[in-house]
Amino acid sequence: MSKKILAILFAVVFPTLALANTYTLPTPNNDMIGKVTYDYIKPGKNIKQLARENDIGYYEILQANPHINPQKTYDWQKFTIPSKYLLPDAPRSGLVMNIAELRLYYYPANSNKVITYPTAIGMLGMETPTGTFKVIERLDHPKWYVPKSEIAEMAKQGVYLPKVMDSNPANPLGYYGLRLSARTYLFHGTNVPPTVGRRASAGCMHLYPENIKALYEMVPVGTNVTIVDQPFKAGWVGNTLYFQAVTPLYEDRQKWMHNYRPIYTKVIKDAVKQVNAKVDINWQKVKEMLKEPNGIPQPIGHIT
Repeated sequence: MSKKILAILFAVVFPTLALANTYTLPTPNNDMIGKVTYDYIKPGKNIKQLARENDIGYYEILQANPHINPQKTYDWQKFTIPSKYLLPDAPRSGLVMNIAELRLYYYPANSNKVITYPTAIGMLGMETPTGTFKVIERLDHPKWYVPKSEIAEMAKQGVYLPKVMDSNPANPLGYYGLRLSARTYLFHGTNVPPTVGRRASAGCMHLYPENIKALYEMVPVGTNVTIVDQPFKAGWVGNTLYFQAVTPLYEDRQKWMHNYRPIYTKVIKDAVKQVNAKVDINWQKVKEMLKEPNGIPQPIGHIT
């Protein structure tokens, strides 16, 4: 079956996902994509399924709906879908992964589009690294070479893993992957989709099965990969300055001793430096946003 036919079938089977995560790249002086939407828990569904249907990660939907108990949802309960983003402070080319928001941005070459996907990242003690890398291999139905530590740990629980696991529904790599130049790290699929949008891996970044398939088909070997850690982002839409905040990762909270002021102040001031004008900033609003970060960009200033 040709890739063209597969793409058509994908758009038919997953019409919302095929469109929801692709945006026109804003002009160089603008940094916002997407919009906040709303959706409802359908009968027989749960919050994890709602997140996947809207191409949102688990932590994202929880942060955007802090008043909702994920264990006590009900039919037709309304949810805010935080599908509005400031682009990370990174080159707008190749793959840009912001581990703080558990989200990947892909800038296809020779295109005016940006595509974004939720991801899982490394657990505490198995952190996903930051830095610059390249895609060195595209993996179709990859085998999983099980780490000795994983074999030993699972054996304690009475589960005995093989040294090599062929591609099958139980393989945690899923059916597609992109290997980075730091060879032990990949973007890959998963056999447990509800873990997308969580800290749930040994350092790799895994995506919903339909998203890694789409990414695998688009991304060539040699693509640049930039991995950043940016819980606070600031950017422009016309003459208005926006700020976006998520809860920093645990290790960042410890490193910064919960004193985020130097971090977010620098982010905002760096954005102001991009314009040759006086900017009136509502610092009180910034502080209010940081009391309960919801991951949704909000206006905090404007050119005067």
